[in-house]
Amino acid sequence: MGLHDLLFGLPAILVLVNFPVQALTGSALLLDSSVTYLLPLGFQGNVSDSFVSTNAGVGRPNDTAPLEAAAKASFVAFDEEFLDLLPPNASLELVAQKPYPFADEMGVWVWSRNEVWFTGPTINGSNHLTVLNLDTMRVYEPKTSLPVVNPNGGYYHEGVVYVAADGNATSAPAIYGVDPDTGEAWVVVDSYFGLRLNGPNDVTWTNNGKASYMFFTDDPLSSLYNDGLQPQLPDAVWRFDPQQKTLLPVIDRSDISVPNGIRVNKEGTKLYVTSTPEPYYYGANGTASSAIYVFDLDQDGFPRDQRLFGLAQRGISDGLHIDDSGRVWTGEADGIVVRSSNGKILGFLNAMALLDAAEVEAGYSLQNFALAGDKVVILALDKIWVLQLTTQIVKCGGAGQADGCLS
Repeated sequence: MGLHDLLFGLPAILVLVNFPVQALTGSALLLDSSVTYLLPLGFQGNVSDSFVSTNAGVGRPNDTAPLEAAAKASFVAFDEEFLDLLPPNASLELVAQKPYPFADEMGVWVWSRNEVWFTGPTINGSNHLTVLNLDTMRVYEPKTSLPVVNPNGGYYHEGVVYVAADGNATSAPAIYGVDPDTGEAWVVVDSYFGLRLNGPNDVTWTNNGKASYMFFTDDPLSSLYNDGLQPQLPDAVWRFDPQQKTLLPVIDRSDISVPNGIRVNKEGTKLYVTSTPEPYYYGANGTASSAIYVFDLDQDGFPRDQRLFGLAQRGISDGLHIDDSGRVWTGEADGIVVRSSNGKILGFLNAMALLDAAEVEAGYSLQNFALAGDKVVILALDKIWVLQLTTQIVKCGGAGQADGCLS
């Protein structure tokens, strides 16, 4: 979920066309990580502005000169580990573009087809499921055997694309399964003891021995699509056990007020969840933090021992992905932020370099993206960019495999 859901006025009908590949050579800047916690006296920052917009106040223009340079860089690093992921003269390829926003959520790498599945808005205010083929850079809408109504987040697991969907007044919010090869679609979960879900936002799976468990976040976003019908369940993180045929709430709103993105690490030992502050839904007097939380998963696949993992400097933490090295990638207002497994911010892809000036001024953000082998596919509202990395960061892996698998 993101700001466009609440703010965007959407123009004409979705028309999918191929876009000639263009390239933008990015600049990378390495800053000493001490600037994230120690600045000269007199500095001024604003929670509404990017960190790299911080200045030192009148009369001290040179104290934050590195930050001023960072504002113009495509990639900002606080650790060489982030720079090591970028090739020399790293370039961003613009592979698709429309005259309106069409790509901003989900970001699922379907490795068996080398495709990225994503979602975005259209003229009627609903979201559509869309695909980018990474071999041809063709963008198309998949044909499914039944409509996936207002899709949002998703996950690829054992040959199936699982889609969290907000539904509408007549179709309940649900988790769908889609066979990417045939288009066959079915509803996996759509209710809890006769009550509609609020609005599934994102979904992930993990394997634990012979058992598999599906986790998904449920929040009030669906009220935007279902004639204002208010949620009947508390916002929660849910766990579906297909072996026991059981759906259980496992994290409630006292722990995470409005859960958003969700992923499990490669080893299947940790569950990460992003939280959206309630003001984005209920007005300026809402509560909670724009944060990333991490839980340990016990031997039965239940989350335990919640810890605060990170805070968004501004805006919200939306899209969430974890690479095979345990680095945590999030879509935030500043851009795509990369943290180590210990929570250190290693660097970020600067939103100011990838969004139009008007979009940055309006407060729109890079909500989601995909980690696709050795590539990052960036869903930048009316554009899709592809960043080539120096190495595969997701590939054939373990119990909670992040976003795909290369043999």
